Amino acid sequence: MITLEGVTKVFNTKDRSFTALDDIHLAINKGEYIAIIGKSGSGKSTLLNMMTGIDHPTEGKIILNNTEIGNMNESKLASWRGKNVGIVFQFFQLIPTLTILENILLAMEFVNCIPKPERLKRAMDLLNTVGISEQANKMPASLSGGEQQRAAIARALANDPAIVVADEPTGNLDSKTADSINAIFSALAKSGKTVIVVTHEKDSALRYDRTFTLSDGKIVSSEFKNVSL
Repeated sequence: MITLEGVTKVFNTKDRSFTALDDIHLAINKGEYIAIIGKSGSGKSTLLNMMTGIDHPTEGKIILNNTEIGNMNESKLASWRGKNVGIVFQFFQLIPTLTILENILLAMEFVNCIPKPERLKRAMDLLNTVGISEQANKMPASLSGGEQQRAAIARALANDPAIVVADEPTGNLDSKTADSINAIFSALAKSGKTVIVVTHEKDSALRYDRTFTLSDGKIVSSEFKNVSL
């Protein structure tokens, strides 16, 4: 489902160059629930940007869902990403002037892969899946943090992507709400989606199929449940 071969990312400034990722080799299978773990500055967000095509590697190859995304121009890549990758952000990134329902419908409108007659029902079904269908016509600011994150997950699923990535999705939530959000991601993986969660804490590693730990742009350890690889 996801393969990174020798991926390196170097950022150049006027004074120096900085290697954010250093020769990353990584393979993730369909339906896996993966955690990318590391401290701030370890390269987690850069790796996420590589996996989603938001940024491009300095060296190496990235293959997602049988497509080498490095060969696409920006327009084609944006269209491909909209259909194949759902992104959940730490700070929700919901459009504040639209209702929760409208946020999801807009995601479908941008990509245009869900037939128009099916969109309203699909959006409501997704909100029901994440447990906030009763909030559909409310504005984001009127929802709690946990409810906004549920809405963001529903939006990420709007176009039925095969891959779901989440950047620190529970970082601003209390532990009980975080557990409920993690349960949604686990259920998505069990349904066949590939789910990748980026976090700075090695919390409850048993919930993931595999964990990869980053340090200074390198994968320093890989674990499958309780077994170090």
